[in-house]
Amino acid sequence: MFLLFILFPALFEPELMVGFSNIQEAKGSLYVAVYDRSDAFLKVDQVYSKKIVPIGQTGLLKVSLGKLPPGDYALSCFHDLNGNGQLDTNWAGIPTEPYGFSNNARPKFRAPKWAEAAFEMNGSGGLISVRLEEW
Repeated sequence: MFLLFILFPALFEPELMVGFSNIQEAKGSLYVAVYDRSDAFLKVDQVYSKKIVPIGQTGLLKVSLGKLPPGDYALSCFHDLNGNGQLDTNWAGIPTEPYGFSNNARPKFRAPKWAEAAFEMNGSGGLISVRLEEW
C-alpha cells in the first residue's frame, strides 16, 4: 500500500462531496468552480477545477467534485436557468440567477473574500453544503 501511495499519490487524495440545496427549478445546469489560491478566487481564467451538472430535480443535489490534494479551497457556483453558460445580472450587476459560495458566504453589495469562503480539505475527504440563493 505504501508503495502504491509513493507511485500514485493521486489515487489516495480525498474526495470533495458537495450538497447543493434550495434548488428551486428542475432545469438548466449548475456551474461549479473550485479555487485553490486566494489570488485566483473568482477569476474565471484561474479556476483550479470546474464542473457543469445538469439539473433535473429541485431541493438537494449531491455532487462529487473529485479528488483534491489536502489544502485550502473555496467554491463558487450558479444555477444557469436559461442555458446561456453565464451568470445573468441586471443593469446594476446584481445576479438574477441563483448562486452560492462555500461556507454559504453571502455578503451584500460585494462578492465574498477568500477568507469568507475558504475551507480545508484534509486527508480524509470533505463534505460541504452550499445553499443556492437569489440576491
